[in-house]
Amino acid sequence: MKKKTILIALFIAVFFLPQPGLAQPKVLIDIPVFTFESVPEGVSIPHEFKIKNIGDTLLHINNVLPP
Repeated sequence: MKKKTILIALFIAVFFLPQPGLAQPKVLIDIPVFTFESVPEGVSIPHEFKIKNIGDTLLHINNVLPP
């Protein structure tokens, strides 16, 4: 009985828990913070953040909101 429990726990650990070293996305942001100066109301100030995936798999970016 104890052997079965250990084997089941090992099976779960190997197949269902995240494994370090497996392919993962990794984000690189050149300049991660941009400080806006004083801006009059109603004026639009464009700015681009350059984001690069340097990982091994597809990077998904979801739910981007201003702070």
